[in-house]
Amino acid sequence: MIATRAARPTDAAYIAATALHQVHRFVRHVTREELELVVRAMLNESAIVVACSETDDDTLFGWCAAVGGVPWFCFVARELRGHGIGARLRLEVTRGRGIDPASERPAHRQPDAGDDSLAVVAARLGFVRGVHS
Repeated sequence: MIATRAARPTDAAYIAATALHQVHRFVRHVTREELELVVRAMLNESAIVVACSETDDDTLFGWCAAVGGVPWFCFVARELRGHGIGARLRLEVTRGRGIDPASERPAHRQPDAGDDSLAVVAARLGFVRGVHS
């Protein structure tokens, strides 16, 4: 059986690797390094829920990320697709079950005025001027 839970910092490598593997196939005219910065920044700003084994919550089957309760990316292992896992993950993250791992705050939060990690990355890529890390 499959359970869901909020992502933990120990899940970050799996989440980033699967996101980069999937997103890289759809994005053109962006270097892998730029894409990695953007994906990591988006993940840092997201509440993430993972699907895992009921008996071993370190065995991950997929995950879903949302910003402000709006899912923007969902991944399910190929061999488990078509069984409703993605729909369940989207529902859980939309309900606000995910916890922002960086701050341990609920998923539905208002960004703090000083919360500028995404802005810093955007500035480094040249999308925003005048923001410094």
